[in-house]
Amino acid sequence: METREITTLQPSLTEFKRHLRITSYDLDNELEAKLKAAINMAEHEISTVISVSKFTLTQEFANTISLRYPATGITSVKVDGNTIDAQKYSFTENSLAIASDVEGENVEVVYSAGITVAPDDIKAAVLLMGASIFNNPVDRPEERDRTTARNLLRPYRNWGKNR
Repeated sequence: METREITTLQPSLTEFKRHLRITSYDLDNELEAKLKAAINMAEHEISTVISVSKFTLTQEFANTISLRYPATGITSVKVDGNTIDAQKYSFTENSLAIASDVEGENVEVVYSAGITVAPDDIKAAVLLMGASIFNNPVDRPEERDRTTARNLLRPYRNWGKNR
C-alpha cells in the first residue's frame, strides 16, 4: 500500500485560478481537487511525479523496492517496525536497494519524489487538463484539450522508470 501527501502543487492553485480567470475563493476546494486530478493524469502519462510529494510505501519485504520516479530522498526505512541504518540501503531515482544481510517480513519506506521546478510545457498541459475537467465535470474532457496536453507531455515520457 502506498499513501501520498503532496507538499508542493505544480502548477499552483493560484496559477490554475489565473488560467481559469477565477478571482473568488469560494471554489478553492473544488478547484484544488480538479488540479490534483489533472496532475495525476499528467503523471500517469509521463511516468514521472510532477508535484513534490511525501510517499509512505508499505509492502512485503524485498531487497529491491520500486519507488516513484524521480525519488529525491529517503526519510526512513523500517523492516518489521525497526528503523534500519542508512548504511544498510541505497537508492536511485526509481529504486531502493536494501543490504542482503537485512531480512524481515514487512518493509515501510518513507521517501520524497517529484520535480522541484516543473517545466512550463508540463504546467501548461496540467492546466489544460484541469480546465477541461472543471468545465466538463460530468462529460469526458474535450478531446482537443486532451490531445494538446498529450502533445505537450510527449517529450517527458519515461517508460519503465516508474512502477
